[in-house]
Amino acid sequence: MQNTTLPSRQAALDFPKASLAMAQCATCSFVWNDAFSDDLIQYDETYNNDVLGSAFYRAHLEARADDVIAAIPGDTPIHYVEIGCGEADFLRLVVERSEGRVHSAVGFDPSFSGKTPLPACAVVHREFFTSDSISKISRDANIFCSRHTIEHIAEPRQFTECLSNALRRDDQVLFIETPSVDWIFENAAFYDFFFEHCSLFTPHALRSMFGQHGLKGEVRAVYGAQYLWAEIRKGAATPDSPSDVEQAIARQSRYVEEAGRLIDTWTRTLQNRTSNGRIGIWGTASKGVTFALIMRQAGQEIGFAIDLNRQKQGCFMPLTGIEIQAPDAVGLTDDDTVIVMNPNYLDEIRHDIAGMSATKPRIVCL
Repeated sequence: MQNTTLPSRQAALDFPKASLAMAQCATCSFVWNDAFSDDLIQYDETYNNDVLGSAFYRAHLEARADDVIAAIPGDTPIHYVEIGCGEADFLRLVVERSEGRVHSAVGFDPSFSGKTPLPACAVVHREFFTSDSISKISRDANIFCSRHTIEHIAEPRQFTECLSNALRRDDQVLFIETPSVDWIFENAAFYDFFFEHCSLFTPHALRSMFGQHGLKGEVRAVYGAQYLWAEIRKGAATPDSPSDVEQAIARQSRYVEEAGRLIDTWTRTLQNRTSNGRIGIWGTASKGVTFALIMRQAGQEIGFAIDLNRQKQGCFMPLTGIEIQAPDAVGLTDDDTVIVMNPNYLDEIRHDIAGMSATKPRIVCL
C-alpha cells in the first residue's frame, strides 16, 4: 500500500508485497486490477495520503468545495453527506466555505481518527458505506460527495448501487472525484498504477456505470486533468459515442509502448546522474513510492525523499525503506538532483527550494 508510512526502516523493508495485473474492458473502457484481493488491504492509522501542505492542492480543494456548495440554490439549506471522508478535511472545508449554509454534515470512513474536532453540525461514522448506512442519513440530505473512494473498491457496481439507493429525490446531487485513467495512459504515467487503486475510470466508464442505476452524470477533468469530477443526478443518461471507447482503448495501446520506453529513459537518467551527486524525489505519496520501487527493480536507488507532510517525516517508505524528510533536513547541494513526482507541484517546489538556501540543485519532473 503506497500511502502507508512505516515507523522504522526494517518495518518498511518487511512490508507485504502484492501483484498488479491491470486489465481494461473493451466494451466500456473500465480498468481494474485482476490480481486484487481485499484481504491484503488495511486502512489504519499508518495510512496517510494528506497533501494539504501544497498550495496547489488546497486551491483545488477549495474549487471543488465551491462546486459542491453552488449545486444547491443560495436560499436552500445544505445537508451534506460525504462517503469516504478520511479525516474529514474536505467536509470541514465545505462547512467553512458555505458561510453557515450547511445545517448538517455526515461522514463515513473507517479510518477516521477524530483527532481534529468536527464542526458542531457534523458527525462521522467510523464504517464503510453500505446499504445499512443509508438509515444514518437525514431525509433532508441534498448533497452527497465521495472523493477518492471508488477507485479503492473492488466491486464499484455494488458501491454505485448503494449510492443510487441513497439518492431518493430529483433535487439531490452526488459528486464523485476519482483518478483519470485517460491521463495515466496519455502521459505514460507508469508510476500511477498501484495496488490500492483497483478500479479506474475513463469518463465513459464512469457515466456508463452510473447510467445503469438510473443516474446521469456530467464528467470533466480537474487537477491538471489527473482527476475526473462528476456531477450526478437522477435521470436517463445520454448514450456516449462508440468512438469514446475506441479512443480509450487506443490510449491504452500507446501507453504499453511508451511506458516501457520511459522506464528505460529514467533508468539511464538515474544511472548517469548518480556519479555527479545524490538523486532524490519530492513527494512520497503513491507516485513517489511506485517510482522508487520501479527504479530499484531496474537497479537504481533513490538517495533521499522529501515530503511536506509532517506526519510522514521521520517515517519510511514501504519496501524501499527510504527515510522521508522535511525539505530543510536533506541538506541539498548544487550537485543533487530532485525529481518532482507530480507536475502539478513543480512551480511551488521550485519556489520552496529557491527560498531555502543559495544552493541550486537540478530540478526535473516526471
